[in-house]
Amino acid sequence: MLEILYRRLSAVLLLILALCATVFIGKEMVISIVTIIFLLADLGISFLLLKKREKVHVVFISVMVAEGLFLLTREFWLLALSILLLIVAGICRGLFGQSGSKRVTPFLAVRKVLFSITALIVTALWGIGIYAKPITTPVALSADAAMTIDERKLDSAAMMLKDIEVMNSFGSRTTGSEGHNQFIAWLEQQVTDMGLQVHRDRYTFDRWEEKNSALMIDQQAIHVSSAFPYSGETDEKGVTGELVYTKRGEYGQASGKIAVIEIENFRNFPSGIVMNMRDSSPMDNQIAPNEGDLVLTTALKEAKLEQATEMGVKAVVLVWKGVSDDKVEEQYVPFTTDYAGIPAIWVNETEGKKVISAAQEHKEGTVILEAEIQKDAPTESFYVKIDGKNKDEAIIVNTHTDGINVVEENGAVGMLSMIRYLQQEQPKRTMIFAFVTGHFRLPEFKGSSQATSTWMEGHRELWDGKNGHLKAVAGITVEHLGSMEWKDDDTGHYGPTGQISTEYTYAGNEMMAAIWLKAIEKTDSTRTVLLRGHNKFEFGESQPLFEAGIPVIGFIPMPDYLLVDSDNREMDKFDAKLMHTQIVSLLKAVKLVDGTETTKLGKSDGYSFFYGRTK
Repeated sequence: MLEILYRRLSAVLLLILALCATVFIGKEMVISIVTIIFLLADLGISFLLLKKREKVHVVFISVMVAEGLFLLTREFWLLALSILLLIVAGICRGLFGQSGSKRVTPFLAVRKVLFSITALIVTALWGIGIYAKPITTPVALSADAAMTIDERKLDSAAMMLKDIEVMNSFGSRTTGSEGHNQFIAWLEQQVTDMGLQVHRDRYTFDRWEEKNSALMIDQQAIHVSSAFPYSGETDEKGVTGELVYTKRGEYGQASGKIAVIEIENFRNFPSGIVMNMRDSSPMDNQIAPNEGDLVLTTALKEAKLEQATEMGVKAVVLVWKGVSDDKVEEQYVPFTTDYAGIPAIWVNETEGKKVISAAQEHKEGTVILEAEIQKDAPTESFYVKIDGKNKDEAIIVNTHTDGINVVEENGAVGMLSMIRYLQQEQPKRTMIFAFVTGHFRLPEFKGSSQATSTWMEGHRELWDGKNGHLKAVAGITVEHLGSMEWKDDDTGHYGPTGQISTEYTYAGNEMMAAIWLKAIEKTDSTRTVLLRGHNKFEFGESQPLFEAGIPVIGFIPMPDYLLVDSDNREMDKFDAKLMHTQIVSLLKAVKLVDGTETTKLGKSDGYSFFYGRTK
């Protein structure tokens, strides 16, 4: 009986080890060591205690050899082989290695079917892992590959700050708003003054913009943290109804009333689901578990406002939980949803307690959300070119122009400085600078992924290399420059940490990762975490380039205030000198890419899958 139990347990553990080695990226070394120890123990039990030798032991020994060689060489194919052998060993032990009665009982039949299904699932995941190739071989650039930037030819930090102040003077720049249109016109004038031709793409969409929001209970004003973008609208009197405390998606009991729902912040979200780290500089940098927590929370804990609309709910009040009041103030979230047709507002946790208490007492409340609705609102993307010596190949530098504060999005201002610098020397390849609209209206503009995909679809002649078209050999995405880190501390106080924001940087392959590490090599202040597109996630406007197979460097720090639509545009969290330093690094990367042979630049690795490396 004990022998049968041991064999069944062994078969299950073999599949578990194969599964873990497949899905946990970055943990392969530890899992390999555990596997070798387990197999040695299994062999010891068989040889010394049970006094048995089996054919499957040959597979065990083969696994240990493959695992040992993997630990020495870090060759992916050895890991893939060892996982496959583990699956084979598990199947042999679980389906064919049972001794005892030959009689097939219903329990035995069900157990074998379930085990077979499990083995098939693990094998399928192994196949996906083989396709994605989660482990890639790092590339080292030669010491003489270093690139210098003549800072006498580059805009100073003071000049960049001056341009930032002009951008801020336009106010909030949500897609198609007056401020956004003015910013685009200013950008176009800047590049025109540089002697470059502006190529425009004009679009129209239905625009929503908050004008006023409020919440009243018992004739007392409840502070509103922010409006829910593109939720809905009321007149100046608002809508009044009984407050009903319910759960998101369970709006039936709030029909004809005002629903109150609580959204608990993902404080420690398992980042490996959406991110996979290639490398870091300095080496101790890692992905923070609460990075981008509000954006992820509102995306993954969707309010399901469309269901509230269908149920006849008058309005929805969303209450934050597990995050400081200061951090949620004026957060423009979520910014990726369709128009819902129902007014919805956010309140912080402190005010939310009052709202929930009122709802539990069945009190009435009034929600006011006045908004401007503009049908067929105009907006535009544009691009400019610096012709290179090579007329067949291009490097795309891109960002988006819409945003709400100094960091989101100042990439366009940074690109102006890059253009001014690169104009002073003819590059080897043609440089295309794309300033795209629609990042803050992705339901209308995302195309296959982000807003740049809509622009790319309209300009295949600039990147696909077909029928005499330019071939884009690389892309550099510029976003969220000069951002300092602000976080909630353990006491719930929101404030500066004294560090710069983690400089998340997507690298399309190991060559692009090596180029970025070389570009920041002599930078005094850097906090780089290199990422690979993972589980179909790549945050920012580098994603469309990546999905088109173009090797990318996508620079995208993600501070907690990224989506705050405040009156001061979050200038107290911005550092112009840091922005200048980051532009120097981006210029170095552009020049290193331009000086690298196309064959060495290679192709994008594609997405990795399962649970990514986070440190």
